[in-house]
Amino acid sequence: MKKRSAIFLIILSFTLLQSCIFIDGNTRLDPRDPDSQTFDLRNFDRLEMGNAFDVSVRQSGQFSIFVRGDRRDISDLEAFVDRSGKLVIRYRNYRVRRYDMDIDITMPVLRGVDFSGATVSTIDGFGNTRDLDVQLSGASKSTIDGDWDRVNVDLSGASNVTLRGRGLSLAGNLSGASKLNAFEYAVDNVDLELSGASSANVRVDRTLKVEASGGSSLRYRGTPEVRSNTSGGSSVKKD
Repeated sequence: MKKRSAIFLIILSFTLLQSCIFIDGNTRLDPRDPDSQTFDLRNFDRLEMGNAFDVSVRQSGQFSIFVRGDRRDISDLEAFVDRSGKLVIRYRNYRVRRYDMDIDITMPVLRGVDFSGATVSTIDGFGNTRDLDVQLSGASKSTIDGDWDRVNVDLSGASNVTLRGRGLSLAGNLSGASKLNAFEYAVDNVDLELSGASSANVRVDRTLKVEASGGSSLRYRGTPEVRSNTSGGSSVKKD
């Protein structure tokens, strides 16, 4: 009887340990049963994804979508283009156990991204486009290299974006300890609102308008005309 109880406790402990490993959303796991798949979708210029995907987006004259991950996770993926021209990729069902999922996308024009749930993304090679809308939430991270006339950012939940390139204006909102790194994205005009211990680094030539609250900070390079309103221990300073 004691032997059976001991075996049961060992099995129970192992099961609980496995559960802890897979419940931890920060743990990255190599696929147990690696597989890949392509999706034949086109005519999209915006992206929406979550679920801690690792996303790579490159400019190309052709549309392509290629995913790599665990066979079971891939079979649970759905991908579609909605009526607004937005490519949506997500899981059909919620399961705790998820392995690394890499998504490679090529497309001619990119006008907006909405990434959530600790998604990590790199975007490269785009230019000659008027606007880019960047929405990140849930500790998502993105590195964006390209040229847009206007970039609009909406960052929340400790999200982080790095911009590289050249544009005319940069505007948006940062909240919940989010970060904007744009020393390498030169623009003429910046208009930002920061709250909740968020931070921003910008390079601006003409006008800088900032509202910062809740211990937020902004550092800038360049010689713009500065109009700032700070509260709650926030700061706006030249780097």
